Amino acid sequence: MSLTIPPNSVTLPRVTKSSTTEPETQTPPPPPPKLTKELETVKDDYQQALENQKQWLIKYGAPKEQIEALDKAIEQHQESVLDLNNARNSQNNVVALEQKDAGGWNSEAPVLQQEGNSDCGETVAAMFKGAKEGREKVEGERGQGVINDFKSRFTKGDGTTPAEMADMLTSEGLEVKHSTKGLERNVMDEALRNGDKAAVMLDSKISGSPDDASGSPHWVLIDGMDNQGRYLVKDPSNGSSYYAKPEDLANAIDTNQSKSHSGGVLIVGNPDVPTDLAGKNRDNAETLGDKPGKGWGWKNNSQESSDG
Repeated sequence: MSLTIPPNSVTLPRVTKSSTTEPETQTPPPPPPKLTKELETVKDDYQQALENQKQWLIKYGAPKEQIEALDKAIEQHQESVLDLNNARNSQNNVVALEQKDAGGWNSEAPVLQQEGNSDCGETVAAMFKGAKEGREKVEGERGQGVINDFKSRFTKGDGTTPAEMADMLTSEGLEVKHSTKGLERNVMDEALRNGDKAAVMLDSKISGSPDDASGSPHWVLIDGMDNQGRYLVKDPSNGSSYYAKPEDLANAIDTNQSKSHSGGVLIVGNPDVPTDLAGKNRDNAETLGDKPGKGWGWKNNSQESSDG
């Protein structure tokens, strides 16, 4: 017995390739969230509510575990506020593309927080490492492993001198291209537009102190500028970023120079040509003196907010 299969009566459509391929359109990612004044108020109210709840738990003898859990919630809340603030400030950086394309950085500098009173220099060096190699290289455990490594290898544990900062940057293959005792705005602006960044040692004086009082030398990183000409400061004192007027930055540097005979600006970037980084970086760092940066809290001395 044989089975006869009838011919297929269905005609398949012919597929022809178009000579021109339409490019795929990709939806751009949404911009980072902006931290509005209303959101700041809500966040402040929320933190106050958590603090009040903690005091209530302590007053009525709540278990230790419950209080520790609330402490963790407060810490996470503070980190979320900083993350939103830092994202908004990054969005307002008008030289961000120049930093990445002309500067050859892997990413913007991450904002890390120093753990100890004298760790500002090592923390700034870790931010530079994150910008060069990628944020993920240093953001684990808030970068503390990288910070501790810099501290043990390059410093005496009592702050970071300009020479020690130069050595840390050399270890990451970064060049100190120029240095100044004070803020030379044209030099800073040109460097940022050419893709470089800056390590700055200034005075950490707290706002409201008497005129004859000052803080101590403190390291911060300058990672860009906004359309008003203010500099994007990344401050390890509390792991925050903010914009500061050039005159405020200059005043803090000059105050540090007059009080401790140290401080200034190191213009830092990826080398344009092979060079003796160790020797050149050390030579340029001498401009800033030999006192270690070991303070924190300059943000409180700046009247600038993070508003763009």
